[in-house]
Amino acid sequence: MLPPDQQQEVATWLEQQTINQTTRKAAGVFNERNTDLSRRRELRSKAAEVYIKPIEDLARRQACLQDPELFLKTYGKQTFYNPFAPHHKAMIQAIHQRALTGGDKAIAAPRGDGKTQVATWMIIYILLACLVEFPIIVAATRKLAQKIFKQIQRTFVTNSLIIEDFPEICCPVLGLEGAPQRASKQHVGGEPTGIIWTQDEIGFPRVLGSPYGGRYVAYYGLDSAIRGVSFNGTRPDFALIDDPETREVAFSDTQHQDIEDMIDGDIALLCGPDKQMTRVVLTTIQNRRCYSYRVTDRQLKPAFAGDRYGMLLTWPEKIELWDEYIALRQKAQESGDKDGKEATEFYLARQSEMQQGATLSNPHRFISKIKPDGTPIEIDALQSFFNRVADLGMSRVNAELQNEPDEENEIETIGLTAGRVASRINGLQQNQLPPSGPIKIVVGCDVGKYFCHWVKIAFFGNATGCILDYGIAEVPGTRTTSNTQAIERAIYQALLQWRTDVLAENPPDFALIDSGGEWGVAIYEFCREAGHPFAASKGYAETQFQLGKDSPTRRLFLECWAGAMSHERLWLYNVNAEFWKQWVHERFNTPTFDDQHQMNDGSLSLFASDDTKRHLSFSHHIVAEERQEVFVSGKGLQRKWVKTNKNNHYLDATALACCGAGILGVRVVSQAKIVVPQSQAQPPRRKLDDRHDHRFRRPSGGWLNRSR
Repeated sequence: MLPPDQQQEVATWLEQQTINQTTRKAAGVFNERNTDLSRRRELRSKAAEVYIKPIEDLARRQACLQDPELFLKTYGKQTFYNPFAPHHKAMIQAIHQRALTGGDKAIAAPRGDGKTQVATWMIIYILLACLVEFPIIVAATRKLAQKIFKQIQRTFVTNSLIIEDFPEICCPVLGLEGAPQRASKQHVGGEPTGIIWTQDEIGFPRVLGSPYGGRYVAYYGLDSAIRGVSFNGTRPDFALIDDPETREVAFSDTQHQDIEDMIDGDIALLCGPDKQMTRVVLTTIQNRRCYSYRVTDRQLKPAFAGDRYGMLLTWPEKIELWDEYIALRQKAQESGDKDGKEATEFYLARQSEMQQGATLSNPHRFISKIKPDGTPIEIDALQSFFNRVADLGMSRVNAELQNEPDEENEIETIGLTAGRVASRINGLQQNQLPPSGPIKIVVGCDVGKYFCHWVKIAFFGNATGCILDYGIAEVPGTRTTSNTQAIERAIYQALLQWRTDVLAENPPDFALIDSGGEWGVAIYEFCREAGHPFAASKGYAETQFQLGKDSPTRRLFLECWAGAMSHERLWLYNVNAEFWKQWVHERFNTPTFDDQHQMNDGSLSLFASDDTKRHLSFSHHIVAEERQEVFVSGKGLQRKWVKTNKNNHYLDATALACCGAGILGVRVVSQAKIVVPQSQAQPPRRKLDDRHDHRFRRPSGGWLNRSR
């Protein structure tokens, strides 16, 4: 055993060794931990570093940045695979030009024709072309604006050509791997990119040599406040406003004014006091009171230089055939055939004739999908357009496909529908006279360049009317290139043939021929030649019609007056057209039979037919106009007749026939004495020896070469 003093020395040494060992061990652990932290830090730095690939095709990139249409066709080829329509080109040019020079622009384009896709890709273009620093996307709601924003984000992640040609943006975006929180650590060669890629904001990365750093994109809805927008001191300089109104807003008398205030106030002032905000509005008009209508009206909002584009640029010349097509399609749909096979067959059999004169803005807009039987759903864009007319109604088509909304506000009609007209069947056969008397037969004829529509009605009792017959007299030989003289001659010859037909069975007591169009010369000549019961007429709107006072040269009737036209050697019957159209609607709205199955006084009904489709076209013509309360700028609500369908010819002809009945004394309240005033019974005619007298020829124009 060691002496006590040595034992103490050994114990001290051991204690020191233990301390040294513990210190050395602790130091080793610290160094190892420090090395591990450093290694991890280095790994994270490497993970956050982005390597920018070289541009795949610099020539392609530079060419596309110089031409916005080429840019969309190249990088958005999966979207823009058809040629651009006129409204597409106008939208592209408007966004490009305003991004270059500033200012405002508004364009109304057909709904569903790629407006939002053009808006989306043009935001990408003006950013990549360095034309703007901070564009914002604005839509009616925040959710709708977000859809455009999300598509822009997806483009930089999924579009292979964009990824290849713009690596200084796409490589940092892809480097986030869908985790926006990684943006704070991301760097290129040790320099932070500063990228922002969240669900609400885009801030392009800063990369040495790239022009895109510090450019931003955001989106907003007009259903919330838009004020004080700024990122890192950068304010918005461009607002693309896509479809600013929902249907609820467009038809609200107060909400669309709020939208206008936001666009002209909040958005217009986002750029700050020393700059001018650029605004481009792309929209579709829903009615004549909404903001979209106002902003595209150059008189109401001249700063926006508004333009309106429709799907159908020029209408078909033989619109009557399309009216028949619509009736066939609707009848087929009633039977469960939603695609209207019979209507399509009707179109195929007359395709060239039905296409004549029609021009479409986008001939590629139709459903080309093949049905199980091997036939296409739609043949072409023209058929597609009239399918929309048949399915949605002319009023909706005029607004959202044509951007020419009807002058309408609140409907003030008596609720007449085509179905109700077609159901007014009196049980008599075609051209069968009613058994009661006395009977007066009247005819009305609406004259057109290609067709003359006519209606023959028998009235008895207290204005109880039975339609004996109706039809179309074709004007042969007329073309779009025909001159005025050739058209007048063709109409005259067609009316002469029609006279023979209309007089053959149940000849009329009075017949009014519309001469208010372009072909009055032909109608006047026909009426002089045909004589009684044929008379020329001209229709007026209620606000323009003045009955005046009775005189030797002016004879007054029920909402009609006849004026002697000495230079034309005939009487012209001037008709309050709107009064008689309303009268027709009231007569058709009156049930045909009472409880004893007797015809009701004041009813108007159709002859029976074995063909269930016989009266479809006629019925649609009758309801092609309706009386409505119309909002007129600066004048408020006014009552007017508004077209809901361009095919209103049978309505015009029926109204003339009913006016003729009024001239003969037919009344609803009590049976008036039916007498044709002798002074008007036969319009003044030329003497036989005066036929070639130059004094009775028109001083200029016309075709009066006495051809027969």
